[in-house]
Amino acid sequence: MFPDGWAGLALIILRAGAGGSLLAIALTHAHLVAPSWTGIWVATVVLLLGVGALTPITCAIGILIEALTLSHSVGLDLWQAVLGIMLFLALALLGPGAFSLDAKLFGRRLIVPKRE
Repeated sequence: MFPDGWAGLALIILRAGAGGSLLAIALTHAHLVAPSWTGIWVATVVLLLGVGALTPITCAIGILIEALTLSHSVGLDLWQAVLGIMLFLALALLGPGAFSLDAKLFGRRLIVPKRE
């Protein structure tokens, strides 16, 4: 669940890409996505992604924000939102990696089933 090494580094890059995509969407559609309280959500999601905290929940919120912009997007903005959703989905499925706050809070554990 918390890969390290090159895979952990790749997950840091994936978290940065997802956060960057969300920031780009928020800045492009500031009047739709980030009016007042929603801007706080976007900033919170980007911050949590940066440190790798509560990654599955953060990714779900990121997917919702990106999906909300799909109905107002055309051209390259549409593709940017779709790619952002794919980044968040991949990150949600892979997990945060060893270089994250989630790894520090929940630890890396090996579960060995009992043999009878």
